Amino acid sequence: MIIAFMGNDGSGKTTIAKEFVGIFSDLGFKVIYRHEHQYTILKFLFGIIGMERVQSERKRMIAEKRESWKYILWPYLVWFDIFMSMIYFKLLKRREVVIMDRYFYDSFVSFKYLGCLTRTSEWLYLHSPKPDMGFILRVEPQIAYIRKRSTHTYCRSFYEKQTRSYLQLAKVLGIRAIDTDKKVSDVIDEALEAFQGRMLNAILRKGVQNGVLFSVMKKYRIASSFSILARAFERRRERLETTLSCIKDFFEKNGIRHYSIVKTLRSDTWIGNDVDVIVTTEEFNRIVNMPKSEWFCAHCSASNPKPSEKGKIDIRILSSLPIDLHSYVGWRNNVLISSQDVLKKECLVRGLNDLYFANNQMNSVIIALTHVFEKGFVTLNEYHFLKDHFNPEFLKDQFPRLHDMISDYIHWIERASNSRQQLSYPIFVPMSIIVKCYFQLLFFSRDKCSDIVWKLRAFIRDIAFMAFWRVRYTVKSKLPFEVTASALQT
Repeated sequence: MIIAFMGNDGSGKTTIAKEFVGIFSDLGFKVIYRHEHQYTILKFLFGIIGMERVQSERKRMIAEKRESWKYILWPYLVWFDIFMSMIYFKLLKRREVVIMDRYFYDSFVSFKYLGCLTRTSEWLYLHSPKPDMGFILRVEPQIAYIRKRSTHTYCRSFYEKQTRSYLQLAKVLGIRAIDTDKKVSDVIDEALEAFQGRMLNAILRKGVQNGVLFSVMKKYRIASSFSILARAFERRRERLETTLSCIKDFFEKNGIRHYSIVKTLRSDTWIGNDVDVIVTTEEFNRIVNMPKSEWFCAHCSASNPKPSEKGKIDIRILSSLPIDLHSYVGWRNNVLISSQDVLKKECLVRGLNDLYFANNQMNSVIIALTHVFEKGFVTLNEYHFLKDHFNPEFLKDQFPRLHDMISDYIHWIERASNSRQQLSYPIFVPMSIIVKCYFQLLFFSRDKCSDIVWKLRAFIRDIAFMAFWRVRYTVKSKLPFEVTASALQT
């Protein structure tokens, strides 16, 4: 996706472009920012000629506007450099977002002002490949002159002429023009409203997949661009509160005091698919054996515990989020962390509706285990949570054998957390690490589940699913267990 910001000097191109770099990075995209003078091929020529000489010639061309073969050739070289960059981005960086601070048309307007264009070079610029989304930013010439008078020597008439040229270009090429003589957040809102169809779906999907859409809306104050989703989020919050009220009423009515809500609230700007609750084995069996009429509310249903997951049951409540009730943290009847460990007093905190929630350290351990044995990928929301709260020493002290079993994964988390390289999220855990952790699990047993043959069959099945999910994400950008934008609105 190539997004280009064009316009006169002082119109706010760099300011708005960098804001969009932040927005798309925070949504989980890998972003490439390219400025006008970040040449691709010409930089090698500059290295031979020398940058001082190039700058000197450029200033002379601007000041004198002389006709010379060098000045006629220069627009062709610039066009070719930008064109080859576009080919590179289109072919090799298709999954990334490229933010262009200036585009072909900015060079066209500048060269036309300097009188360097021939009929052929003018045709080339006007028929250059269009960006996927382009904006011409405009501001009153007087404001542009004031903004740039400390760094530029142009008079006010220059800005007036350039502004007219850009507005005419916007009309001829059908590019959206945006007035930047207002707050930055208002400019961003107006620009985002132009995204439709495939590009809008890609933005929403990435933000929803990574659990960061609403935090980005809040950070950049762009709620009006996605007002429907903002209202949907409030409705989803109401459904969460209804679910928590049902849980509280049920637990108080039946004297269930030992429980913990896990994984559900990692931030105040995201709500997942369901509410995960851990209770003791005794309480779990008591709840499962209760008559359905005495369950969480009058309008709920539940699936029977699967043979492969005897300590888990899914409960669905009308107009609320589903509840996943667990008696342990584990994988297919393999108890990795017992309910007694999760329900220790020091691992609990009071949260919404005065209910008990797992603290951040325990939550981070549970989330980390989920990535290895259930999902195989980390979303941006989860990555931030693990980076802030995951403590390998806590895991090692509390669960030494578990720590040794997933030590390679722990090292991978630490490397990813300390990396300064920008990545596209979600990021997938390397299959070599997952396979190694699964093989460790074959010989790990805290309970009665020690059938290695059964584990191996389940292991092959899960690895096949994870491999399929990776291929599907590459082709369709679809994750398992994801909250879709349409689901948010229901």
